[in-house]
Amino acid sequence: MGNQAAGMPLGNPFNRAKRRYDHLPPSQQTNWWVVVGVALLLLLLLLLLWLYLYFKAQEKPYNELQGYRVATHASLNQFLRQRRNRSEFKQLAQFLKEAGVGNATEPENLLRQGSDWLDIDEPPFAIPPRDYWPNMVATLKLIRDELVPSIGPVDVVSAFRTDHYNQKAGGSKKSKHKTFCGLDLVPRSNISRKELIEELNNLHARLGPESHMGLGIYSGVRFHVDTCGFRRW
Repeated sequence: MGNQAAGMPLGNPFNRAKRRYDHLPPSQQTNWWVVVGVALLLLLLLLLLWLYLYFKAQEKPYNELQGYRVATHASLNQFLRQRRNRSEFKQLAQFLKEAGVGNATEPENLLRQGSDWLDIDEPPFAIPPRDYWPNMVATLKLIRDELVPSIGPVDVVSAFRTDHYNQKAGGSKKSKHKTFCGLDLVPRSNISRKELIEELNNLHARLGPESHMGLGIYSGVRFHVDTCGFRRW
């Protein structure tokens, strides 16, 4: 009673374990430390795995192009794994290649519906119906042969849109995105808005009605191009 009141109880689990350890032969004491070390190492690996999965889950589902959000490549792969999307996409890419415009932009860029899919809770990607595929050929030729030489490389932020997406995004009922003829683009360079507008207007005027070029200029450095009607907004 006196010893227990004065200090740590003799029956304390730590004291019992220490007494047993002290009475072990040196070889067994070494093995005990090996077991403890392996256990700690496994705990550390589990902690690192948890941290990796946690931060992976916190990653943004988009990348930014000149301030506009486009879904990540991981999101694209997830989309392509659904139904027959991968097969349809391969056929679209082959069609564009045979039409001579496969190098105008990466084909997967043409699956982007828009930059506001998170805001309107819509899928970031869609594959246009086969009947619309020819509509994009002239637009890609104009971008590759006329636009890029004028302002430099561009990125696609919006291509084909479903009726549902276009409606929720507030797009025009006659939007050329719905027929896979129009693209919203941003320049990769740091060209100023003033210079961009000047170059686009000059290009539109130079190509004239024969190009059937539609040109729309939005906020920042985002702009629209199609080849389904000569007009400007």
